[in-house]
Amino acid sequence: MSITNKKPLPFLFPFNFNDGMVQIARQSGMGYANKSGELIIPCSYTTGYSFSEGLAYVIKGDKKAFINKLGQEVISLKYEEVDMFCEGLAAVMDVEGKWGFIDQMGNEVIPCEYDEVNWFTEGLCGVYTKEGGGFIDKSGNKVIPCIYDSILEFNDGVAIVCKDGYSGCIDMKGNIVVPLIYGKLDLSRCVDGRITLGKGDKYGAIDKNGNEVIPFIYEDISDFSEGLVTVLLNGKYGCINKGGEVVIPFEYDAIEDFSEGLAAVKKAGKWGFIDRNNNLAIPFQYNIANSFSDGLAFVRRGGRKGYYIDHNNEVNVVLTKEYTIVEKVKIGFFIAAFLGIIVLLISKLF
Repeated sequence: MSITNKKPLPFLFPFNFNDGMVQIARQSGMGYANKSGELIIPCSYTTGYSFSEGLAYVIKGDKKAFINKLGQEVISLKYEEVDMFCEGLAAVMDVEGKWGFIDQMGNEVIPCEYDEVNWFTEGLCGVYTKEGGGFIDKSGNKVIPCIYDSILEFNDGVAIVCKDGYSGCIDMKGNIVVPLIYGKLDLSRCVDGRITLGKGDKYGAIDKNGNEVIPFIYEDISDFSEGLVTVLLNGKYGCINKGGEVVIPFEYDAIEDFSEGLAAVKKAGKWGFIDRNNNLAIPFQYNIANSFSDGLAFVRRGGRKGYYIDHNNEVNVVLTKEYTIVEKVKIGFFIAAFLGIIVLLISKLF
């Protein structure tokens, strides 16, 4: 690891980069820096959220807006709450507590009439009314009726739904493709045609037709990422492929999701990175390591100083403000205390 000629960037939250930008915080407020650690948008905002599709939602006092990567205001907002853009639309909540969607010109293209909404994925979005949860398209047409107790986003053409305490999957026309017979579907997406889930106290996976493709023998399981899934067996983590074959042996104390061809792994109290062939790409030298995003990964080595490294273990950004990891709540997620604020740090975009 080399930090030669890297100018420290003070008061930086250890957020991941999205759209090539990361939020930073100083006592004057929040702003944004690029992957070289250069401050691009001044720290003048009360709150700043991640960039998505070239825009970021910011708050300054009582003024809310979306800005572009030049810091220019492109959408002035009148809504009580706003979410990030996904597939060209952003969820907004009006003063009555109802949700709808705006486009990137700020036009309200789907009226604020829903009690809750998810994100658009694969052209559809989960919405809730008093009758239950269903799905709409980008024109606001109701394509799957609001009949479910809970719904999750579409991925790979299927969505997990729950009714009367039982879970299964539907396709994009609302047809049930996996019967609602499972008491618990722990994870939220179908990835690479596989759905990871729990049955009793063991975990495995089924395909989109409900066929068992990974046996229910594991003590824990993650979501599929880049064709591999992390599983726990006899107290050690490894990775298997879509066919259930072991690709990464069960020799690690923890494994983060593969991202950009690498995965953070923990052994003997230290973190490093491996490739898909279990070759060590970055040595075991870090106290904390997060998944790669936009070519960079957040790591910490000794004390409370942190860095963003690239795939060659070269430091791009140095963090100089101390922060404290309060709790790691699941793979890839941290809660941190920084400047007296409790922050949820997310290792990947939703």
